[in-house]
Amino acid sequence: MVNMNITKSKFMEYIRCKRYPALNNIHMRKKMDDALMDRFYDVIDSLENFEFDDNEDFLTKELEHLEVMMPYYNLIEVLAARKVMSEWHGKTQYGTKYGTQKLFINDHKGFNLMCYVDIFNKDKSQVNIIEVKATTSNKYMSMTYSENKVKYSIFFKDEQGIMHLNEERDPSLLENEKYLKKRKKLFDRFSNEGVYVYDLAFQRFVIEEDIKDAKYYLGVINHEYVYDGTMFDGERVYTNDIITFIDFTKITKELLPKIEINIDDIIKNIINDDESRVHLGKHCQLKKQRECIYKDLCFDMLPKKNSIMMFTNKHHGFKDESGEKHDIFDLVNEGFYTMESIPHEWLTRRNNQIQRDCAITNKPYIDEGKIHDGIEQIKYPIYHLDFESFPCPLPRFKGETSYMQSLFQFSLHIEKTPGVCDKELDHYEFLVNDSKDHREELVKKLCECIGDDEGSVLVYNQAFEKTRIKELATFFPSYSEKLANINSRLFDLMYIVKTNTKLYKGLGYNEERAKSVNYYNEELLGSYSIKKVLPIFSELTYKGMEIGNGMEAVYAYAEFDKLNPAELKETRQSLTEYCKQDTWAMVEILNKLRKI
Repeated sequence: MVNMNITKSKFMEYIRCKRYPALNNIHMRKKMDDALMDRFYDVIDSLENFEFDDNEDFLTKELEHLEVMMPYYNLIEVLAARKVMSEWHGKTQYGTKYGTQKLFINDHKGFNLMCYVDIFNKDKSQVNIIEVKATTSNKYMSMTYSENKVKYSIFFKDEQGIMHLNEERDPSLLENEKYLKKRKKLFDRFSNEGVYVYDLAFQRFVIEEDIKDAKYYLGVINHEYVYDGTMFDGERVYTNDIITFIDFTKITKELLPKIEINIDDIIKNIINDDESRVHLGKHCQLKKQRECIYKDLCFDMLPKKNSIMMFTNKHHGFKDESGEKHDIFDLVNEGFYTMESIPHEWLTRRNNQIQRDCAITNKPYIDEGKIHDGIEQIKYPIYHLDFESFPCPLPRFKGETSYMQSLFQFSLHIEKTPGVCDKELDHYEFLVNDSKDHREELVKKLCECIGDDEGSVLVYNQAFEKTRIKELATFFPSYSEKLANINSRLFDLMYIVKTNTKLYKGLGYNEERAKSVNYYNEELLGSYSIKKVLPIFSELTYKGMEIGNGMEAVYAYAEFDKLNPAELKETRQSLTEYCKQDTWAMVEILNKLRKI
């Protein structure tokens, strides 16, 4: 095992559990060298505002995602390096390809600890280490604590715009329990904030062998930066303000002893090469961006249907008769694998009771009264609407911010009276031809297609559409009145299938029934995504479609400018069919709900 390399990506994966190194040796899914693996996990950690379909194994899409998104991630590193070179002193080394970056190697107990530094800056008196992530500063500025009902961020920005922990200017905060509670998240590698800090701390551990007293920063995208639309020679021009640096020198120093313990544990686990089962827990990171690629091996005892992990709100745990709370992972480790295995008395949430009953009887649960009363709130004609968007890490069009969901397509089916809607004749759509700014064209077409009547605009999970329409109204004020009217008419089909407490309390239902689901079927597998709901109410399927989920739609759009005319025509047709499927799915689901 002497001279085996441990890069930061291996470190962040191998510290999951003692089983991971052994499984990685036997079942390695992807043949990636260390450099590509490091880059892949940098990208995975940086994913922001990307929504993955339920049970979609996005790791199988990893190389495709890298290819599509890499130009944006590379540009973020370049922008960060430009800011360092223009605003900081000394010499700067960086590169978007491994081998051009500064490499550090630390021999630790016969293992080579390795890290490439995104940006290495050095002047006569100071070395600065900058790890660039394509996340935003909001992740950290939104870490707040409350005093007298006033919220304060645990970070502040200095005169140069660099973020620091507030304790640097007010040491008394280190005695403030509320402040310390939020600060603690920075040390949790499983938190959205801590994962980046932990990554940086590993690099510090490697680098400290050669350089003492360096300063350590994360370079992220400024969430407050609004792109003004400036172009030069066909390229977007961003100012230095688009990048924010966060000083984590103090936190990474505090983490060093923990990092060393982790490294020693990893080395022990590599040497032992023990593939026996381990306790499951949050380190598996289920349904997270870093979900363990070996989860199927470790969770193979769970049934495909009515698994205990399919309980909704399971993260709150379950209470036994004595009032003791049981964590969901503890229950799995103790042999509770199915919904039926949890005693009814332990289920204090009505929706979990419904799920368990459905698992036992193999029959769906239906609240006909709520379903019918909900449908009565929908007004005709119904405009079944769905958007497709591209959440680009860097803003592309005037007025946009980082990761803003930039619309490039909509589909609309108009149902004139109950059940009267033709899949082709009553379908309207808009889809761009290239990656240029066509937002106003989309708005114009949308406003033309949706009539000035009282008809409901039916969507599925309306928060997304409501936010996009508000953004469009801001960008294009001449359409704001019409867009505000459309927004006021939005109605969420999920309210009928699942529930909405406010809606049903307004219709006279008591709180318990208003909070309870309207429909549950064991085939939902604990999810109300439209792709789980559709097969229950329709024979429609996304299987076999050239584009069959939201991420594939994003990838397809991102490649528009690289396609020849024939390829573009084919891809646009596939996107049209996919988005049309989403709105026609709502037509069919609603039609079946009427017949309950």
